[in-house]
Amino acid sequence: MPVTLIADAMHRRLLFILLLFNLTLIAYNQTRSLDYYLKEGLQNSPLLNEYRNKINAANTDSQLIRAAKKPLIEAKSQLQYSPVYSNFGYDEVITDGGNYMAVMGVSQNIFNKREIDNKYEAVSLLKKSVSNASKISELELNNVITNQYLTAYSGFSDYYFNKTLLELIVKENEIVKQFALSGVCKQTDYLSLIVATQSQEVLVIQLKSQFRKDLMLLNQLCGLTDTSWYDLTEPRLFIKGTSDVSKTPSFIQYKIDSVRIENEKMAIDIRYRPKINWFADAGVLTSNPATFYRNFGYSVGIGLNVPVYDGKQRSMEKQKLGFEENSRQAYENTYKNQYYSQIKQLEDELNSLNKLSSGLETQLKTSLQLIKALKDQLEAGIIQMTEYINALKNFRTTSRDLNMINIKKLMVINEMNFLLTQ
Repeated sequence: MPVTLIADAMHRRLLFILLLFNLTLIAYNQTRSLDYYLKEGLQNSPLLNEYRNKINAANTDSQLIRAAKKPLIEAKSQLQYSPVYSNFGYDEVITDGGNYMAVMGVSQNIFNKREIDNKYEAVSLLKKSVSNASKISELELNNVITNQYLTAYSGFSDYYFNKTLLELIVKENEIVKQFALSGVCKQTDYLSLIVATQSQEVLVIQLKSQFRKDLMLLNQLCGLTDTSWYDLTEPRLFIKGTSDVSKTPSFIQYKIDSVRIENEKMAIDIRYRPKINWFADAGVLTSNPATFYRNFGYSVGIGLNVPVYDGKQRSMEKQKLGFEENSRQAYENTYKNQYYSQIKQLEDELNSLNKLSSGLETQLKTSLQLIKALKDQLEAGIIQMTEYINALKNFRTTSRDLNMINIKKLMVINEMNFLLTQ
């Protein structure tokens, strides 16, 4: 009869563990969620902060282009004295003995609208590229943090389940020990339970250590320096978005690069167009500082700059951009070809994991039925305690495998969401 009480107690507590494990994980002290880590990771990312600064810098570039359209006003001064002695000195016909200048000048390029528009377009493309690259980095960071959170949560849930199972076995030790001393059950039953307890203790220590490592790595990814222990809430991920390669940030980046290359080709052509600017100045320009007050005046003019020959630099620069376009096109085609096959591969993997998960759930139910049947046989004295303990170990292994498969399913969903257009 005492052995029956032992089996009943272990069976009830086992059912309680399973129910508790499936419904919730009780927090030890503090709890953190996936959303918390995603928020902290995005906020603390130095790369995303760099992209924000680059966009601000591009806005400043637009202001510089606008400022360059306005006339340039400069104050110029020059005091040059060229002494001449009997047989020494520069030719006075050339130097006038010196040159003294103090003028205010103004100049401005004209007929350069295409050049200005090209520069604005270049800045606009830069902002689009940086913004899109920031979005790609944000998606990648979310993907990495989510995967690490799932890894850490898998370790946490596994640790918590086995810790609870260990507490159950430890409570049974004292009961079985008393029955072994009084001769109600065999000494080997008690020793078998001791061995199972020691094995479970080692497993719990290993799982605890691994969870701490995974949690620390998660904190590092999110820019957190906190080393405290935190329980993790169960993550819930669902497939969201549609498979449309043309709307993915990576594909959009290839299109932005294509437009940028064309803009740079246009900038090369514009650079070789004739340039016209007007200029004017007013002030003092004299060779004799003693009579400077007689030499106040002004001047105006127009300058023309026409490129004639540059050693074929223009064609070589365009050739380089052509090579870059060929590489870009190859990467774009490869991405398009791989995108839908990656989606299909992940869908097939998810279907396989769902089937495997369903099989493990059935196996877990069978394992519980086996434990119940062994309990009845244990009550009748047909089997020994070791068989019952082995059934508990199989239940533990199956539960652990099911936990790993469920986490793997969430990781596949995370990878799919990374590729899908949301």
